[in-house]
Amino acid sequence: MEEGMLAQVRKFGGDQKRFLASQMITSTYNNLISGVLMTGLLLYIGVRPSRIGVFLSIPLLANILQLAIGKMWNWFYNYKKMINCIVLAARFGILSIIGIPILFRDNGQSVKIWMTAMILTVSYTFASSAGIHLNLWMVQTIPAEKQGTFFAFRDRMVVGVTMLISFGAAYLIDQLKVANLEYIGFATAFLIASLLAVIDYTILRKISYERNVEKKERLEWPLYWKVIKEDRRFLRFLIYMLVLSLGMNLANPYYNTYMLDCLELKYTHIMCLTGFQVCVQIAVSSIWGKIANRIRWSRILNVTVFILGVQFFIWAMVTKESIGLIYVIFISSGLISTGLVTGQFMIQYEFIGHQNTMVYLSLCACVTALGGFSGSLLGSGIISAFADKVYQLGGIGIGSMQINMIISGSILLVSVFYAKIVLNRNTERSYYVG
Repeated sequence: MEEGMLAQVRKFGGDQKRFLASQMITSTYNNLISGVLMTGLLLYIGVRPSRIGVFLSIPLLANILQLAIGKMWNWFYNYKKMINCIVLAARFGILSIIGIPILFRDNGQSVKIWMTAMILTVSYTFASSAGIHLNLWMVQTIPAEKQGTFFAFRDRMVVGVTMLISFGAAYLIDQLKVANLEYIGFATAFLIASLLAVIDYTILRKISYERNVEKKERLEWPLYWKVIKEDRRFLRFLIYMLVLSLGMNLANPYYNTYMLDCLELKYTHIMCLTGFQVCVQIAVSSIWGKIANRIRWSRILNVTVFILGVQFFIWAMVTKESIGLIYVIFISSGLISTGLVTGQFMIQYEFIGHQNTMVYLSLCACVTALGGFSGSLLGSGIISAFADKVYQLGGIGIGSMQINMIISGSILLVSVFYAKIVLNRNTERSYYVG
């Protein structure tokens, strides 16, 4: 561990350290209920491979729906208590899908699938609404000059812990799958996630919450239209986020399905590859912290999205015969992961206004989600449309999922050029709360 980063973290205040612990726990929780383990559970429940991406994009749909319940925050006086309670309830709602294979075992597959979709949609809608307020609370607590170190240290600590837990769950699932008992492995992972949710709830209760201008902002529909109409710079940013999210979610939700269903890799094998990626990510996380303290998040995101776009072209060439190429993808993913994820989260604070903060953040979440969910639906349509077709390209068979990845990579490169030409020429306003 780099001594310089540790020294900086030691200088954090009490609330900042608590938020750092909360973020590490939250990130571990999110990793357990997403990715390959969630993909495997959805396949176990009976969701078709071509529809997996749609289910994994339900959190994006929830970001759209949260605008409809945004006004409920006008009724609350104690924001801290409500944020914490809603986050906890939503997390347990998501985890409750583990009971569907048992509670509805005598029902048809369609009942299980629809129940899963309904529970995830409701739970993620409330999680999204509370999450926007929670993220703003965090950014207000962490000054701009400490944010690079904060996120770099968080990611460095999280990836190792998550890798150990996820690898253990994956190994357990692979062993139990032989006896047709892989459900026990999924249940174990979700039990760990539930314990993490309770611990995070306890930590957040101890963090102070300052009443600020956010409380005075009443989330009314006319404000949304006013912001879009009057702030042209923010409107250009929303277009960028729409295209970026569309491109990312066209193929991103399907690459775990591609590894499990098409390449027929075991959970343990996938976790080993992820572990390899994690080692690279840990090695460069401190570098990202230094970069983020000096360079705008918009420029960091542009570089990492370009690399991600190229990755999807490489994914299209990965087959059982050329499986070695997958290491190129996981190494490059490790190199850009911290910059990409944190850049996506922080870039919105460079383009939002100093007034009506929650209106800006809600609009950004909604538009990003709209692009992402539309991308997952379009990706599902592309995969279904080309399901029975295989094209030869340089001796490599290109099937439906690979075609989807090529289209996804192309859209991401378009978003990079859009950002370079339209957004980065005028970035004089950088908004940080703190």
